[in-house]
Amino acid sequence: MALSDACFEFLQATADAAEVLASKVHHYSAPDYPIQYGVEIDALRRACLAVRDRPYDPEAGAELLRLAASVMTFHDGSPGAPERCHREAEMRKLIGLLEEPLDHSEKAAVPAVVQNVMTETSFTPLAAERLKSMLSRLGKSAYDVAIKIISDIGSATVKKMLGL
Repeated sequence: MALSDACFEFLQATADAAEVLASKVHHYSAPDYPIQYGVEIDALRRACLAVRDRPYDPEAGAELLRLAASVMTFHDGSPGAPERCHREAEMRKLIGLLEEPLDHSEKAAVPAVVQNVMTETSFTPLAAERLKSMLSRLGKSAYDVAIKIISDIGSATVKKMLGL
């Protein structure tokens, strides 16, 4: 066996794991499943499909790993668990901070932007750009609080884009 064979087996195992994850994501997306998940379901489906279709593409594999880690971190804990309640409270606090300086038409987008910067989705890079413009409108103390919240519970992509 050559080194390239070992690398091939690793990439094939990753593609196989993506298939397993895709089937489990499908299970958790059922309408009668007791926990209703959101955009993370579709994001995971797309990422798993990308790895299945392009098992040798390092970007597809990296995106799936980042997304799976973010979803795991975000949902780690049962509903009502103190950590999850804390995360949701922090998200509400961030939404309130960001909405403060905005006009009515802009405020409507804030919850979606926050959701997409906290959980890794295909919209996360766009949401991070929108978040940057929202953060620039905050005063110093509100900005500092928002950055702390994002540092604590934001997705890896957003932290990287904001230099956190």
